[in-house]
Amino acid sequence: MDYKSLIMNGRSVRHFKETPVDTKALLELESYIKDCKKLDSSIVIEPKFFAGDDTYKRLYGIAGYQGVMIEAPNYLVLISEDKPQHLENAGYVGERAILKARDLGIDSCWVSYSDRDMVKKTLGLETDKEVVALIALGYGSKEVKVEHKAKTGDNYSKSNMSTANTGSERISLEEMVYIDKWGNAATSEILEERALLDAFSYARMAPSALNKQPWRFIVDGGKVVLAIDSEDYRGSYLNKIDAGIVMLYFGVILDVTMFDSKWGFDNLDKDYGIPANYTVVGYCNI
Repeated sequence: MDYKSLIMNGRSVRHFKETPVDTKALLELESYIKDCKKLDSSIVIEPKFFAGDDTYKRLYGIAGYQGVMIEAPNYLVLISEDKPQHLENAGYVGERAILKARDLGIDSCWVSYSDRDMVKKTLGLETDKEVVALIALGYGSKEVKVEHKAKTGDNYSKSNMSTANTGSERISLEEMVYIDKWGNAATSEILEERALLDAFSYARMAPSALNKQPWRFIVDGGKVVLAIDSEDYRGSYLNKIDAGIVMLYFGVILDVTMFDSKWGFDNLDKDYGIPANYTVVGYCNI
């Protein structure tokens, strides 16, 4: 897949045609999800597909923006073991599935929910695994260019989170990436010298809930440290999904331009001067 092109042409679609996704395409997407690179390959995560109309009616009031469900001809549900980093892994795998769907000509939209157990019960999923992602799939009903905008109170199913341009709505590289310690802004020239400019440029375009772009990076020699803006990261589903998505965007570009990326989650003892309202999520060796 041409990840750079897929990221650049990304859009979140909330209005779908009634046409179901081709069965062959769904089978290809299912196979891809099972075999694709994961953030943590030790976590068992499985795709489940559901037809649209009945699922839409069953989930109305349970999922979507303030219970207003996104109507689509098909839905992808990811279920996962409950282990450390399983939600970050869900964001990583879910967004990778979205990129693959886009490659197959399928539009998509993350759909949020507040009660994963209710989603699981409503869909009749008899498993000890946890629902970790709900994604609408189909074909957009109209060609609408989605820009980098989000209104307060929006979430994945409501926010405009396209990566189709790099306009002023996106934070700058200097705001997003630091060298050695917090506040020491990186420049494009420095990142280019370290062969990291591409990876950070595409990470900058990752979608996030409310378009908050909560991520910041510190380049420390051969290590890239990721921190997420959150006062209670451990209790935040959306922030963990966001973390997984940005780790994917950074990682897939490293995979195609330099080497196979690998994120680690061991505790880092070094003091980078990171503010108290940011949480170190992990690091990538480069």
